[in-house]
Amino acid sequence: MSTKTRYDLSQIVLHWLIAILIGANYLLGDAMSDAFKALVRSGGTGSLDGGANAHRAIGVAVVVLLLLRVVLRVWKRAPAEVPTTKLMQLAAKAGHLALYVLMLAVPVSGFLAFNGLNRDLGAVHEVLTNLLMLLAFGHALLAFYHHYILKDGLLTRMIPGK
Repeated sequence: MSTKTRYDLSQIVLHWLIAILIGANYLLGDAMSDAFKALVRSGGTGSLDGGANAHRAIGVAVVVLLLLRVVLRVWKRAPAEVPTTKLMQLAAKAGHLALYVLMLAVPVSGFLAFNGLNRDLGAVHEVLTNLLMLLAFGHALLAFYHHYILKDGLLTRMIPGK
C-alpha cells in the first residue's frame, strides 16, 4: 500500500493534459463529423480541413499520452486510498477503469471508422464519445463532492502541491 498523499508531477501533468485534449477534441467533433460525412459521400476523395486534421492529431496524442500514463501509474503507483466505504472504493475503481477503457476506445473507434469510411463505426464512436464525456463530467463532480462536502483532500492529490 502506498504512503504517498498525492500523485507525482508527471502523473498530474498527464491527467490534466489528457483532459484538456479530450475536451478540445469534443469541441472539434462537429468539424470531423462534417469532414467524415463528406468523405463517405465522395467515396473517400477530398481533403480534410484544419479542424478535422486537428481532431485526428489530438486523438493520436491522447492514445500516446494515455499509454504513457498507464506506464507511469504502474511504475509510480497511486497515492494511498482516501478512507471511505468499500462500496465507494469499488465504484471509484470501476469508474476509473471505465474512463481508461473509454479514453482508448474512443480514439480507436474513430480511427477505424475514419480509415474504413464506416458510418456504423462512426456512430459507435459518437456514442462512446458521449459516454466518455458523461463519465468525465461525473468524475469531476465527484472530485468536487469529495473536496467540498466530504473535505477528505481527494482533489488535492491531482493538483501540484507544496
